[in-house]
Amino acid sequence: MKLLKTLLFIFNAFIVFHAHSSLLKQGPWRGQLILNDSTLISFSFSVNENDHLILRNADERITLKEFKLKGDSLLYPFPIYQTYLIFKTRNNNSIEGYFVNPDRKKHSKVKLVAKHLEKSKFTDSIKTSKKNINGNWHVTFSPNTKSSYPAIGKFEQQKNGRVTGTFLTETGDYRFLEGKLKNDSLVLSCFDGSHLFLFNAKIIDNELHGSFYSGSHWYTNWIAKRNPSFHLAHPDSLTTFVGDTFHFKHPDLENNIYQFPNEETIGKVTIVQIMGTWCPNCLDESNFYKQLYENYHDEGLEIIAIAYEYPKTFDKQVARVNHYLEYKKLPYPVLIGGHASKQEASADFNMLSKISSFPTSIFINRKGEVVKIHTGFSGPGTGEIYNDYVKKTELLIEKLLIE
Repeated sequence: MKLLKTLLFIFNAFIVFHAHSSLLKQGPWRGQLILNDSTLISFSFSVNENDHLILRNADERITLKEFKLKGDSLLYPFPIYQTYLIFKTRNNNSIEGYFVNPDRKKHSKVKLVAKHLEKSKFTDSIKTSKKNINGNWHVTFSPNTKSSYPAIGKFEQQKNGRVTGTFLTETGDYRFLEGKLKNDSLVLSCFDGSHLFLFNAKIIDNELHGSFYSGSHWYTNWIAKRNPSFHLAHPDSLTTFVGDTFHFKHPDLENNIYQFPNEETIGKVTIVQIMGTWCPNCLDESNFYKQLYENYHDEGLEIIAIAYEYPKTFDKQVARVNHYLEYKKLPYPVLIGGHASKQEASADFNMLSKISSFPTSIFINRKGEVVKIHTGFSGPGTGEIYNDYVKKTELLIEKLLIE
């Protein structure tokens, strides 16, 4: 009798759940994340026949497959990250709820509304702008302040006013950005489950003068001048090796101490990746390293990742990494570094001048010598810059393997 009641409960929950999720109409949707009373981030997604949500950022697609009922709301967790969408269906054409980042003590919720569309996000009629922002721009964020930092804006403008591109900084890129140029106003945005970016700008005297929102918790302004020859500091020059030997010891996921160098790595070419599972640039790098490992491991390449995570306890840090590995299936070991702090990582690796970014990768030859330290990662959203780095890294690994 007890078993029968349990089975009936599960069956009823299944029926209620699917009746609720069926309120999400298949096809394209337009969402808006409300940062404040006057600032919105638009994003597009679609719902398929399996009730999966597929988010779009330019060429990037992020599929939210898992969903469950929480009270009278639907909850869709993001893969990899700890963030999620939670919302109620107002009718089969609209939803209302929140994007939630539980790691944030403040500004952990951003209000979300969305409506079903007959058209996709950028098929709206946009008056073709007479302005042209194609190409590379020299960007300064937070100009005339102590927090000022440089970037390169890379934009590709289409005839219908659609614009894609990204910003490259010295520690990584600002992901797959998509938006539009209407008259003299530019809007670009990205929503990937970790980042919530909005860039607005006006074209004034052949310059871009804009604002940058990262979620509802951070804001600055920026200016840009067209300059195809502007270059950032090389990512291999930002962190230097200042010690006698490169070494570390950190616990693995079973809390066994892993010490480097060791018998398994002596005489091998090794990449040590300092990263975090919360970091999209680290995710891009991990995707590349997974392929790199599969291509060159049999020839003598080892990769070791060390994760710095937001939870304060070891067990919760391990849980984050295990969740990450469920999705990514990385073939190389991932160790626990500690709390997600550049200061803590710098203290752990005091034979380096500093850790200024997650990720940071240390390339070591067969003799155990540090041959390169690469700060940050410019992922697929940077186009040819990413492709060029992939080719150069493969050539470096091949060179080190035959030495």
